[in-house]
Amino acid sequence: MLMQRWRILVLVGLVAAPLLVLIGLGCYHMWLTGLGIWLWWPLSGCIAFAYVLAWRWQKKSRLLPSEPAPPLHWTERDREAWHLVEARAKNRVKQAKPEQFTSFALYIETAENLALELARFYHPKATDPVGALTIPEILTVIELATHDLAEMVDQYLPGGHLLTINDMRRVKKMADWYPMISNVSWLISSIFNPVNTIIRYTASQAGMTFPWQLLQQNVLEWFYIAYVHRLGSYLIELNSGRLGVGAQRFRQLQQGLPSAAGEPKVAETVRSMRFVVMGQAKAGKSSLINALLGQQRAITDVVVATAETAHYDLKPPGIDTRLQVWDTVGYAAAGPKQDQVRATEQAAQNADLIILVLHARNPARQADLDMLEKLHAFFRGHPELRRPPMLAVLTHIDLLSPAMEWQPPYDWQHPERLKEQQIQEAVAAVRDQLGRFLDGVIPVCTAPGKILGIDEWLFPALAGLFDQAHAVAFLHCLKAEMDTGKVRKVFHQLLMASKELGNAIFQQPMGKAK
Repeated sequence: MLMQRWRILVLVGLVAAPLLVLIGLGCYHMWLTGLGIWLWWPLSGCIAFAYVLAWRWQKKSRLLPSEPAPPLHWTERDREAWHLVEARAKNRVKQAKPEQFTSFALYIETAENLALELARFYHPKATDPVGALTIPEILTVIELATHDLAEMVDQYLPGGHLLTINDMRRVKKMADWYPMISNVSWLISSIFNPVNTIIRYTASQAGMTFPWQLLQQNVLEWFYIAYVHRLGSYLIELNSGRLGVGAQRFRQLQQGLPSAAGEPKVAETVRSMRFVVMGQAKAGKSSLINALLGQQRAITDVVVATAETAHYDLKPPGIDTRLQVWDTVGYAAAGPKQDQVRATEQAAQNADLIILVLHARNPARQADLDMLEKLHAFFRGHPELRRPPMLAVLTHIDLLSPAMEWQPPYDWQHPERLKEQQIQEAVAAVRDQLGRFLDGVIPVCTAPGKILGIDEWLFPALAGLFDQAHAVAFLHCLKAEMDTGKVRKVFHQLLMASKELGNAIFQQPMGKAK
């Protein structure tokens, strides 16, 4: 390490030497020719403008990277807990002095208080932040948080991978000595040229010293806020019961999620997404699935055809994701049995995205409202789950008035013809009746020879909900792995312990014999 640092200093010196020589010769030349007087004002203006920008940007903390938004897979309860994390970071920054942010005691105290606050938020009767946790879960939080902080320092702190703690302490001492040395130099200068020195000193204090102090304070506050946010986010994951798979597996699964900005990562998706298609009997579910698949795979007839939940694989063009489309039993009819309707509810509860099929000419929506309220009550009673996004698809728009007219394309967002106005009004009626449960309403026609709205409106709307659907799929995947892995892991641990015990028993006599 010493040799490496010595070599780096040599390289820096060799690169800086020519620049320093050129700067010195340039200053000497300007002094001889008198150009320095003319260049002093524009150069000073540039420096002054830079100081003003530094002061302004430092005051608004625009020179430091912003903190990422909460993950998409978080539930409403998790987002409420995140407000506690943000409030703790903000309040502590306001109360603490800048020198406190360099003390390890502050970070330890923050971790203990934050862990207890979040534990009580998720478990109101909790008196101990770690009493209900397993040792691997605690170590997982530490590993994930320190991994993120290490990447952050390595990315944003120049030379952070080379500086030791002693180096940083020396820099801190130099920074503490700098004001005193600077004041002594100003005092000596004032003896020879008091007026000019006072002007330069005032400008320096207003323009350079204050922005530099703001920069130091902002950097310390930025790191502390990042520390609280990183630790708080993983404590939220911990108290939500999602870190049972371990740090490595959690990070692997998380890499399949889209980023907060909505741009998909290169990694493969968590798993194929499950689209559940549900609706009243004869609303057009099977016809919609056939239109989605592009071939006649779902059964369509004049009577209720789907007797049980069936699923089909769908690969939309231009979308690198395998989709499972689940066809469910239609409700609000005398045909299906109660257990079949219950299967529809369970499929919707485990869906990554729900497509609610509605008949454009059937204004009776009470059965749909009842089903949506049941789902809403289910997710309200299970705050550890995230409600899947829901898209309403309004079918049979060709039957809207005038029923005999069918001259697509139709621009229902900006209607001019009567058919377009009727489609827009039908969409508006669904939004008025069920809008609080929906993420969008799309009109389509799935009649043979009249296919409209699948490629134009439905697929783009589904693609816009993929980020949220991936987030729901991520939670389902975590839960499935934890549920199936607990018993298997216990047997694996017993097997490994038995092997170690056997080795110890059979090797002990041999050791004594020696």
